[in-house]
Parts: sequence; C-alpha cells; structure tokens
Amino acid sequence: MADNDVSFCQRAVIEFLVKEEIPAADIHHRLQRVYRDVCMGASSVRRWVKHFKDGNTSIQDQPSSGRPRTASTEPNKKIMGTVFWDAEGCILIEFLEPGKTINAARYDHTLLKLRRALRDKRPRRKVILQHDNARSHTARLTLEKFENMGWEVLPRPPYSRDLAPSDYKSLWFCEESDARPTLRDE
Repeated sequence: MADNDVSFCQRAVIEFLVKEEIPAADIHHRLQRVYRDVCMGASSVRRWVKHFKDGNTSIQDQPSSGRPRTASTEPNKKIMGTVFWDAEGCILIEFLEPGKTINAARYDHTLLKLRRALRDKRPRRKVILQHDNARSHTARLTLEKFENMGWEVLPRPPYSRDLAPSDYKSLWFCEESDARPTLRDE
C-alpha cells in the first residue's frame, strides 16, 4: 500500500472514531498499534480530529500554498549514529542515512573522519579505541586500518553488562558540541 493510501485510510479511521467520540490521544494509540512505522504523528491526528469535529467531512488533503517542503522526516523512524568521545567530550558524531547499514567499508570511511577530527580536536595524542565486537569493527579491513594508523584497540569480551552500549541521553557533553546534528529545511 502506498504512503498516500495509508494516510487516506488513517484519515478515514480518524473520521469514524471521532463520530464514536474517541479522544485524539486514544485514536493515535489505536493507529500506532495497527499502522506501526507508518502511523501519522500525534499532532497530525489532533489536526484531523479537529478537522472532523469542526464539521468537515472530506478526508482528502487540502492543497497547500507557499513553498513546498524539500526536507522531511518520517515519524517513528530511528536513525543510527556513531559517536566517538573521550574524557574531554565529544569528538565525532556521524549519522547513517536511513535504510543504510554499517559495513567494514562504511566504518573505514568513518575512521578517516575520526582521524581528521582527532587531528583538529586532540592533536599529538595516542589513540586507544574501545568499541563493541560488531562485524564492521572486527573485519580484516578495519583491523588493517587500525594497524596502519597506529591506533590501539582494547580487547572486549563478547558480552558484558558492565560495558553496555551507550544511550544517546547519557552523552550530555554532546549537547554543546559542534558535532551535534542539526535538522534544517534546504
């Protein structure tokens, strides 16, 4: 089903549930259970609830005026990020394009960016890297890159609950970093 068809169906469901006098928050929760990743956002649900409560019956989108949007994000989509930091703060944050995966070649490209960031932010320091055992981190290409750059990689057990993956919320020091991502309309 195309995205427009899914949106059209969701608006029809909203119209029906508004007639049943279901609150907007409950409508959104019900839509999330059914449509999961393609569910419209809570603000869109509230807008359509108001639309139908105001007596409108059309479930068609109204043509919009003004400059068309050239950048958008899909609701409920997760973006993978790679973060490198030390005791002084964030060194590099890189986000993967939606739908892409990290492989050894991609990680090799990230390591080149990290080397440049280290030259700028932490010149003349020995690099000791700690990361998990993901395939891209243990691939022959990656291990050769570490050796060529003279970086030391600390060994890590296959699983350790004491060394859990980082949660972005715990990276408080990245809040002020110039490496922090920005979203903009281009």
